[in-house]
Amino acid sequence: MKFCFRPKNKLEIFGIKIFSLLVENFPQTYFVGGMVRDLLLKKKITDIDIATQAEPDSVIGILKENNVSFQSLNQNFGAVTAQKGNFKIEITTFRKDLKSLNRYPRVKFVKDIKLDSNRRDFTVNALYLSPNSNKILDFHNGLADLKSRKIKFIGNPVTRITEDPLRIIRALRFALVLNFNLEKRTRTAIKNNWDRLRLITESRTKKEIDKIKDVRKKNFLRRMLDSNVFLDKII
Repeated sequence: MKFCFRPKNKLEIFGIKIFSLLVENFPQTYFVGGMVRDLLLKKKITDIDIATQAEPDSVIGILKENNVSFQSLNQNFGAVTAQKGNFKIEITTFRKDLKSLNRYPRVKFVKDIKLDSNRRDFTVNALYLSPNSNKILDFHNGLADLKSRKIKFIGNPVTRITEDPLRIIRALRFALVLNFNLEKRTRTAIKNNWDRLRLITESRTKKEIDKIKDVRKKNFLRRMLDSNVFLDKII
């Protein structure tokens, strides 16, 4: 699919700047995730993520050369954050998750963008956009799910929930915020694994709920979680 992106605000202009710095030496560099989804839905862009073949040391080197402020606390996980004032762009190296004994997966940097897409949570969040070619890469039929307004896990939904039960709350949050429906297998997996929510710390739950700006929807999700009852009708 083709999509022509033209930056409309200071955050998007900063995003294009960082993209351009990276893509010059690393052609496999893309905008990814919620930004691409929201562009297609014609929603305001509030977060920008970039996925690239460049490894963190290379990303940091490029940012330093161009006097761009950055944070590298999560460098070992492949993430570096470029910063300008209040604007932040998270840059992540293509990676795959390795098995781990806790919820923090070990990662391996890879060159294959398809492998990177496999680790993302939902199909509509696994779209990659190159402003240079105006092409959107879609490995999991995310464009079709976006059109039909569905939240659908990538891969086996039970496995994805077992990896991190917070994905239950993320699925519900996206369904509420975007006015989407839960895809059938995703809905069933959430309903059958609802008790896994007890494994999530209160701070992680609160952080996810607080991403909802609509007070009515935020309170709806909070009541659902407090009552420990999955409601078939999400919205």
